[in-house]
Parts: sequence; C-alpha cells; structure tokens
Amino acid sequence: LLRLLFAVPIFRIFGAVSLEIIPTASDLGLVLLFLSYLFASLGVIFFGGKITRDPDNPLADAIMMADDFVNNQYWPNNFNDSLSGMNVMFNWLVINNWTTQVEAIECVTSNKWLARLYFISFYVFGVIGCMNAFTSFIINTFFQHLRTLESRLEEEDITGEVTLKGAKALFDPSVIRGTSTGLRKTLYYARMRPIHHDVELDTRAELRKLFTRQGGAY
Repeated sequence: LLRLLFAVPIFRIFGAVSLEIIPTASDLGLVLLFLSYLFASLGVIFFGGKITRDPDNPLADAIMMADDFVNNQYWPNNFNDSLSGMNVMFNWLVINNWTTQVEAIECVTSNKWLARLYFISFYVFGVIGCMNAFTSFIINTFFQHLRTLESRLEEEDITGEVTLKGAKALFDPSVIRGTSTGLRKTLYYARMRPIHHDVELDTRAELRKLFTRQGGAY
C-alpha cells in the first residue's frame, strides 16, 4: 500500500515533506510528551486507585453517579498507573469527551476544586500552550518545506558553470565563479545541511548565493 501511495506524485511529495518535518518537530514534541507525563504522574498521585470496577472499592457507589462515564464504559480512562494516565492526557489533548472524564474524577474526589484546578492547568499549559503551538508549527513548517521541495524539482543553470539539481549543485571545480582553480576538470556535487535543522534555510537559495555574485565578490 505504501509503494502504491508513493507511486502517486502528490503522495510522494507529501511523504517527502513529512519526513523532513520529523527532525524539526522532535524538540517541541518532546516538550509536549514531558508535560503530558508530568501531569499523568500528578494524576496518579492525586487520583490513583479511585476509579476502578472493583465492587469492594469504597468509592464504587460514588463513581456510579457519573452516568456518562459509566454508560460509555470509560473505565480505562483512569489514573491507576502511568500508562492509563497518559491515555487520559491524550484524550484531553485532543479534547475528546473531557467533560465526562472530569465528572468522573469529581465524583470520586472529596475536593472537587482539586480536580478542576488540575484539569484547567493542563488545559492551559498542555492544550492552549503546547498543543496549539505544536500544531501551528507543523502546519507552518509543512508549507515551508513544500515550497522548498517544489523548487528543487526543477534544474537551474547558473553562469554556465553550475547546475542546481534538487538540493545539490553539480559543478566543475576547475573554474569556479569565473576563476581558474587549477584543479582537475571533473564533476562534483555540493550540498548544504543545516546544523540545527533550521526550517528557514533554503538550501537551494544558499547554493545559488555560493556560486553567484550574491555570495560575495569574485
């Protein structure tokens, strides 16, 4: 199926851009993951063991008061362990029936304001802060890489000495920018790689500057 998708030009471009975005977005993704794990750990401390299907649980009657939670069988959404807590955090990040989850936590917590403060804090820092920033960053970076990738599809000849092909420059080192170097006449490839994955860096534009007057005097 993947081979079939990449055989279609538009999907091939989409896949190539997506692969270039991953290293750039990894740092922000790690921040989001750390924040989710932090709140999941706090949830285990504050609400761990309160939401269970154990009839011997002293809070069994209280949890039954959360009608939507019980009727929709949301039992896996609890803070009994870190993995379950991360599941709740993911549901809250995508705003998936969060009111149902909050209602269940309020029913089993003596202090309802603790549950509300916990959720509001994660909503502000996790959803409004990190998640929205992460989403807008991905969209902005995608279109930046898309424009760069589309420009790489065309070959460009510079001063009859250099041919830009994709993100590489094919050149003869014996004559560079009109100056004879004394090197053997053969063909080499030149390419640039950003050290810090700078999404604003257009490698094709930088190569063009390198081999033209824009890059400095002859």
